[in-house]
Amino acid sequence: MMNILHDPSRSTIRATDGVESAALSTSLLCLVHCLALPMLLVLLPTAAGAFVRSEAFHYVAVGLAAPFALLAFVLGYLRHGAVRPALFGAVGVACLLLALLPGVEHGTSIVITVAGSLLLITGHLINWRLRRHAI
Repeated sequence: MMNILHDPSRSTIRATDGVESAALSTSLLCLVHCLALPMLLVLLPTAAGAFVRSEAFHYVAVGLAAPFALLAFVLGYLRHGAVRPALFGAVGVACLLLALLPGVEHGTSIVITVAGSLLLITGHLINWRLRRHAI
């Protein structure tokens, strides 16, 4: 009789859930940042800080979101075989990268980043649901 506590598939599921949670969290963080930053700048213009408004923050955020997303979508695909979540994720990451291109106006980059974050979040939620049904 197999001991459920030592079932390797359970530990794989937990690890995949952790990756998906991290990926979803970074996508949500991008969305909150884009939506909350204008309010923060109005309420606390001096306390908003240079880092939150700088390009460095955006590069760090994309640098965190993209690898977690890639790993989550690959692990999800290996479990359920559906490409749809990865397509949402790929377009979402492409939007985040597009928003970082030189010459993109600030207002436009916010719209592109919010759209990318929403696409990533959608992809992660679909991925999570499909992985749960594939168990």
